[in-house]
Amino acid sequence: MQTNRAVTYGSVALAVVLVVVLGGLALGRVADRADARHDAGSVGGSGPTPTGPAPTDDVVIIGDSITEQSESLLLDELQPDSVVKVRGRGGYRIEQMEPYAVEAAAAEPEQVIVNLGSNDVLLGWPLDRSVEAYARLLTSFDDARCVHLVTVNQGFQSELDPGLAFRALLLNNQIRQLATRTGARVIDWSQIVADYEAAGSADGPITTDSVHPTDIGKHLLADAYREALRTCL
Repeated sequence: MQTNRAVTYGSVALAVVLVVVLGGLALGRVADRADARHDAGSVGGSGPTPTGPAPTDDVVIIGDSITEQSESLLLDELQPDSVVKVRGRGGYRIEQMEPYAVEAAAAEPEQVIVNLGSNDVLLGWPLDRSVEAYARLLTSFDDARCVHLVTVNQGFQSELDPGLAFRALLLNNQIRQLATRTGARVIDWSQIVADYEAAGSADGPITTDSVHPTDIGKHLLADAYREALRTCL
């Protein structure tokens, strides 16, 4: 009995040690990736000058109907500078796009743009589940050189759901925190919309329904994507 107990205690102790060591290694790997992306994106110093995507770079854009409806324009605007693959599915929440992220990651893209979360906000999906799904999705692109996270519009409007804009604000806060933790960059679509509308919307509305971009909005979004891709080291 004493021998069996000794063996059992020894096995448990070994298992605990392995969990601690392997867990530490995993956390260290995540921290190293975040630090590497942060250093690469730092402004100033003697680091290399951003040159943008090479013609042979693979760029993946993951999104919902905003991306799906903009696909042809995004390809026209971005394709000359890189190989662009668009994965947009109308009405999909973040966790529903996880399989598409896994598929896209198999091509080992150099840069990734994620524009998701609008449907989570519109459907009142639990914030913690949205954030957990977003974090899982990003792990598919651990090896990408630059990952860009797009904020959702905080100007969502609905007479039946006055809490839309506040939920968008909460999700955007989490998106920015995810970017900080993972070393990703933020493309601030919410701020682009707010600035454009504050300036008087001279060229017409930027969205058709506070969610989907008009032609003007699509071009502004494509311009923001192009600039983000260009500044990746």
